[in-house]
Amino acid sequence: MRALNAERRRSLVADTNKLLKLAQELDAEVKSTSGDSLNSAELTKVAEIEKVAHKVKEKMSTSVRGTTDVQPLLFLQP
Repeated sequence: MRALNAERRRSLVADTNKLLKLAQELDAEVKSTSGDSLNSAELTKVAEIEKVAHKVKEKMSTSVRGTTDVQPLLFLQP
């Protein structure tokens, strides 16, 4: 059970870091362009952000039970 929780934690950290990176990239792209609409590359990035965010939400709502070893989830920059 501990190994499963550790793998879940690593996966969450990786996905969260990916989500942060995508959001920062999108923010920089939007700030560098003029206009009120997003281009196709930015829309693709928005879709990827949504996909990763949904994945993180699912992983956070499920857990592997049976262990008393609870450690906080650390979000690391890549």
